[in-house]
Amino acid sequence: MQRNRSLAACLALLASVAYAQTPVVHAGGVVNAGSYAGGGVAPGSIVSIFGANLASQLVSATSYPLPLTLGTVISVTFNSVPAPLYFVSSAQINAQVPWNVNSGTLNVVVTTSGGSSVPQSVQVVPSEPGIFTISANGIGQAISTDNADGAIAAPSASISGVNTHPIRIGGYLIVWCTGLGAVDSAIANGANTGGAILNTLAKPAVLLGGVPASLVYSVLSPQYAG
Repeated sequence: MQRNRSLAACLALLASVAYAQTPVVHAGGVVNAGSYAGGGVAPGSIVSIFGANLASQLVSATSYPLPLTLGTVISVTFNSVPAPLYFVSSAQINAQVPWNVNSGTLNVVVTTSGGSSVPQSVQVVPSEPGIFTISANGIGQAISTDNADGAIAAPSASISGVNTHPIRIGGYLIVWCTGLGAVDSAIANGANTGGAILNTLAKPAVLLGGVPASLVYSVLSPQYAG
């Protein structure tokens, strides 16, 4: 019994040491969370940060405003400005680029109980839109919904467990995206709008099958941050 207790203590110690490893952000590992493109990220947008030893386990935020510390992640900073966190895991963190960062080359650092990652640079640009997809990697079926009933605009019954049908010609389509940049009223980092309508200053051109669509509005989603 004593030997078993000693073994358990050793295993616990080894586990603790493993979780305290220094986090690593991969070169080029900060990308738009919708498109997974690495051409730059916009203030206020949601980004995915890829690396190793970023957190000891997957933990998701459960309320707004989003927290600046989550699980074993003490902070994620863009040029020392803390970023609100959506979720953290060993290999990926989803965060919101702070609204109050300047355009240009910024350093991203992840800090945990194991230390701080080597800074990795990312370009912050006024806007860099990315559309969310069902596959959650920027490929394939867009998360675009019929304004009338919330169904994904895709062939009927094409996605298991999801209400889908084609959008009718003349219908209103909502395209879920991130990275459109600044809005016309101030909003706190990590906050949703609480129902207020905040318009993006950039007015996107939207093409459906190469045909221009009529833009009705481009706004922050009231229920989410970024």
